[in-house]
Amino acid sequence: MNIIIPVAGEGTRLRPHTHAVPKSLLCVAGKPILGHILDHLEGLDISTLSVVLGEKGDSVIDFCKKYPYKFKYVIQEERLGLGHAIHLGAQGLTGATMVLLGDAIIDVDYRSFCSSDANVLAVKEVADPQRFGIVEAKGDDVVYVEEKPKQPRSNLAIVGLYYFQSVEKISEAINYIMQKDIRTKNEYQLTDALRHLLDTGEKFRIAKIEQWYDCGTAASLLDTNRHLLKKTQHYTKRGNSIIIPPVYIADSARITEAVIGPNVSIGEDVVINSSIVKDSIINNGAKVENALLVESIIGVKASVKSGYKRLSVSDSSVVEFP
Repeated sequence: MNIIIPVAGEGTRLRPHTHAVPKSLLCVAGKPILGHILDHLEGLDISTLSVVLGEKGDSVIDFCKKYPYKFKYVIQEERLGLGHAIHLGAQGLTGATMVLLGDAIIDVDYRSFCSSDANVLAVKEVADPQRFGIVEAKGDDVVYVEEKPKQPRSNLAIVGLYYFQSVEKISEAINYIMQKDIRTKNEYQLTDALRHLLDTGEKFRIAKIEQWYDCGTAASLLDTNRHLLKKTQHYTKRGNSIIIPPVYIADSARITEAVIGPNVSIGEDVVINSSIVKDSIINNGAKVENALLVESIIGVKASVKSGYKRLSVSDSSVVEFP
C-alpha cells in the first residue's frame, strides 16, 4: 500500500506560529503533529510514502529522516487545493493508497481501515457540517458528497482519512475536474473528484471514526493537546515545583519554583522559573519567568517574562487584573 500525506498548507489560522514552522511540525502532547501521524503507521507494509510539501518543506524532509519509510517528496508550488495536492502526490504511484491529511491526528486501526475490498471514507458526526466535506450515506454506502455545503444533507464530515483501491482512478478524477475547471471556493477539491467518481459508478463506503483531533487552529491545537495527554503523558518530579497531571515535560526542561499543569506540554531545553502554567504548549527552547499562563502557545526559543505586583489594598476592596 502507498500513503499520501499533504502538508503544503500555509496554516494561516495558526499564525504567528506558522511564520517560522510548518503547520505539520507544530508540537502537541510532546511531539510534532506529523510525528504523531508517522508513529501511528508503524507495522504497516508501506511501498511508498508520498509527502506533498509547501513552503519550509526542507524542515519537513529533515524531520522525516528519523523514519525508515521509503519517502517521496513533491512540492506544491501553487496552493490550488487538496485535490491538486493529492494529484501531485499520486504521480508515479499505482494500486491501493491511503491518504492522510497532515493537520489532523486520527486514532484508528489503519490496518483494519485499509482491509476493505472497497474505497473507504472516514467520517464523523459534527455539529457544524457547513465547515466540512459532507457525506450522505445509505447504510455504509456513500451516495453523495459535497464540499462545505450551505445546506448539508447530513452531519457526517469527511475527517481527512481516505482509502482508495486504485490511486490511478482518483488521480484521473482529479485530472477531470482540473480540465473542466471545477472548483469550490476557487480550489480543486478532493471532494469534487470523489463526486465525479460516484457519478461514474465507483463505490465508496464510510467508516465512522470516534477519535479525530483537528489541529487547524490555536484553540483546536490546545484541545488536541488535552486529549492526547491523557494517553501520552510523561514527566519526572521536580524538587521544588508542583506537577499536576496530565502533562508532558521533556527530560531536558529546567523547571524551578513553578506549578505546571494540568494539560501542559513542555518541549526540550525549556526553562520555566517562578511561574504557573496550565492548559498550554511551551515549545523547545522557550523561557518563561515570573508568568501566569493559561491556554497559551509559546513558540520555539520565545521568551516570556512578567513580574510580581506591589499592592496596598484597603478592607472590602476589589482588585482585578486583566
